[in-house]
Amino acid sequence: MIDASVQAIPGLLVWFLPIALCLAVPSALIARARRKPVTVRVLLAVCSAGILAVTLLPADGGPVGDGAVCDLSSPFPQMLTSSSALLNVALFVPASFFAALVFPRPLTVLAVTSVGSGLIELFQAEGAMGRSCSATDIVANTTGSLIGVAAGTVWCRRTGRRVTGRAKRDALWGATLAVTGSAALAATFHSSVTPYIPLTERPGFAADQRAIEGADTWITEAAAYVFGKGTRIEQTIVAKHSGLVTAKTNRGEITGWWPERKLEEAAFTDNRAEPGSLNQAQAEEISTRFVRRWFPAEALGAERTVHVSGSGNSAVYMFAYRRYKKGLMMPMRLNVTVTSSGRIMNFTARALTDPELPESTVSKDEAARLARTYTGRTAQGAVLLAQKVKGQGWRPVWMMGAESGDVFVDAVTGLRIPQGALVR
Repeated sequence: MIDASVQAIPGLLVWFLPIALCLAVPSALIARARRKPVTVRVLLAVCSAGILAVTLLPADGGPVGDGAVCDLSSPFPQMLTSSSALLNVALFVPASFFAALVFPRPLTVLAVTSVGSGLIELFQAEGAMGRSCSATDIVANTTGSLIGVAAGTVWCRRTGRRVTGRAKRDALWGATLAVTGSAALAATFHSSVTPYIPLTERPGFAADQRAIEGADTWITEAAAYVFGKGTRIEQTIVAKHSGLVTAKTNRGEITGWWPERKLEEAAFTDNRAEPGSLNQAQAEEISTRFVRRWFPAEALGAERTVHVSGSGNSAVYMFAYRRYKKGLMMPMRLNVTVTSSGRIMNFTARALTDPELPESTVSKDEAARLARTYTGRTAQGAVLLAQKVKGQGWRPVWMMGAESGDVFVDAVTGLRIPQGALVR
């Protein structure tokens, strides 16, 4: 295939010249030794070198799929309108023309060039060359061969050259090569090459499209709410299998889950807090409106705490929402940062439903004693929280602060939980 040109194949001319010399020089020497016309054989060698260089040198493009993949869909009507296919036709005409002049057996020549074009596509499918294999290319190559052989045959007749004195043998050889070569290629393609299926024709494509319908609109609305007027969506990415939706805008990035319509996080690219006049109560109102709009279920029954960074007109207010049951912190997390100018600088959310947990039996004092036993150090703080543990599901866990790092103690069994067993 010619994927449009010299630019697509680095070093095409650099490689073409030595390949042409390697084929042309022996052809000329053999022709001279056998007292055969030299020029036509050299031209055949040069044209063949062009086919090898254009079709088999590594290119900057990529294959149509992973591994040995070939697009075996119908070549029509794209073969008649594709510039790449038309270039393929043109590429095979000269070599076939000169082959018909050198070897006066048109049907045999046509069979060899046609099977050869199939071999080229097979090499492109099997080799990691950045090339793509397709039925359109095979048909285009064969069409070029047919035109070249026909033109060569007509030229021989008009110039009085003998085309063949053994038409039956030519027909037999041509048919045998065409049938056996095509059968061998078909068997190889069937056994080792995976048919490429266009994305729109793949199973589940329609269902996947329906599943993500509305995701763009939803995340765009959320981005405009968070980042304000003048927000422009630059790119939206929807991971169909996980449902994670990401919108990159001129002001920042925002992500969420679809179809659950649950935002996960957002942050301005510019994270500097501009001056403003809002006090803590006014910033709290902005955070509350945002949370009620996008996280009503998560905020229900949640306790809110605030941490103030900076002071005066450059203050930044970081609101944390947590929900507790019987003193045990649930896995839901929601943090919203508001500047003194009223801008939501960023937020992070972990919108999880409160899990069912076994009753805690280990007290705070007992957990502190166990942590000291496990680490040899005195715990500096303690939080009882719901934590997912590998192989055990949700458990009530004491997180004990220690100089060597946090220590996690199962609040039912009193056993230490390795950090590697925690599911984040």
